[in-house]
Amino acid sequence: MKINETNLKFGSLSNRGSTSRIILHHAEATSCTPEQIHQWHLANGWSGAGYHFLVRKDGAVYALRPEWAVGAHAQGANSDSIGVCFEGRYQTEEMPQPQIDAGRELVAYLKGKYGLSKVQRHKDVGSTDCPGKNFPFEDITAAATAATSPSNPAGSKPAAATAKPAAKGDAWVRSLQTECNAQGFSKQTVDGIAGPNTLAGCPTLRKGANGNITKLMQQRLVALGYSLAPYGADGSFGDVTLAAVKKFQKARDLTADGIVGQNTWRELLGL
Repeated sequence: MKINETNLKFGSLSNRGSTSRIILHHAEATSCTPEQIHQWHLANGWSGAGYHFLVRKDGAVYALRPEWAVGAHAQGANSDSIGVCFEGRYQTEEMPQPQIDAGRELVAYLKGKYGLSKVQRHKDVGSTDCPGKNFPFEDITAAATAATSPSNPAGSKPAAATAKPAAKGDAWVRSLQTECNAQGFSKQTVDGIAGPNTLAGCPTLRKGANGNITKLMQQRLVALGYSLAPYGADGSFGDVTLAAVKKFQKARDLTADGIVGQNTWRELLGL
């Protein structure tokens, strides 16, 4: 699936220590953009958009608050959850099919990425009607399997993917392990679980690097909220990627030299 990047500017954010559930919301607005949500939440005195993702009625999905950060979407339940907002007022409106399909795909992807199964409505954790009585919760959460990556549809043979134990773990980590093995940097088990062997198999990347490992590193930066616009994760380590790497290193109290070595990979892997 495609997750559209945004260039929202946030105040101080905290790292989320764990991710064990997804919480679904509606915007309680018939029409809204990522920028409007960001401004509404800034006006509340928050650091910016409290949700991590926005699913619009046309099926477009947008990244809002960085995925690694604690959200501001469900009081008392933010510390271990990802917040997903759906454009619309689903106390009175009916959700269009493109939005249902996109929501199902996003939830499936997040389930697989974080190895979780728990999905809740905002009203399950707080005193609210959100996401509304007409919100198609069962339709959206019925997808039990995740996509293998953000660029691949969740519906690509999910049953076969989940039948094998190797499908457990983080899809991005599995891709990284596979690529490091294929390029001769490691001979590790491809299980999607980041550990010492995964870290040891990651090569040093710097400006000028090209290829699939560079692309995977870029995908991780984007998932963590670091924009690579206008190029995106193109597999080419140029000036835009260099700037994003330095920004990431600075945020993680690393030497901001733009070189993706073991210390930077350790943070990217969440070790």
